[in-house]
Amino acid sequence: METGERVSMSKMAQMVTCPAPLSKRELPTLLTLRGKVRSRLLVILAALVCVAGCTTAEPMNNITQVSYTSDAGTILPELQWHEQISITRSKVSLTRNGRVADTRVNAGSWEFAADERKVQALFEQLATIDCAAIKRVAPDDPPDGGSTESYTIAYERGKECLLVYDPGTTYTNGELVVKPIQAFTRSLVLPADAAPRYALPSP
Repeated sequence: METGERVSMSKMAQMVTCPAPLSKRELPTLLTLRGKVRSRLLVILAALVCVAGCTTAEPMNNITQVSYTSDAGTILPELQWHEQISITRSKVSLTRNGRVADTRVNAGSWEFAADERKVQALFEQLATIDCAAIKRVAPDDPPDGGSTESYTIAYERGKECLLVYDPGTTYTNGELVVKPIQAFTRSLVLPADAAPRYALPSP
């Protein structure tokens, strides 16, 4: 090895120095800092895992529509009807039709403005209901005839709470749904041409 090269290597060795060993006072401080950093990293990691995998139960109470449907029982075919009243936050619609071609039912579809305060009050009342706590009780021997009524509360994401009252059927806690919807529909002022269920006979 040449003399110049030996000098350069000697200078480089002087420049590259190992850190001085920690004193007895500095060592506990360093260990404490490492412990704090490790704790914070564990908290951040737990938060990220929960965001990725934890699911929180979301209440199914964001109502988009309420519907009431009724179907006539065993009466004359020309008098049998199907009616549906649909309630949204902006409007109420009524659809009615008969069951046979020569029906005497006043068939048609009507839309009219809703009382926003009444709709809001109805939706808020129904939003407190736990649909899972409402249980259907079917009769052992269903009676013949009789009308059928159904009550539907539609929520976001396609979920719904549906009660179908076939002849003889009841629901435990069903009145929590039925009473407020019935009170609302009975308070509606229908358009004049929609009010009569049956078409008036021609003069």
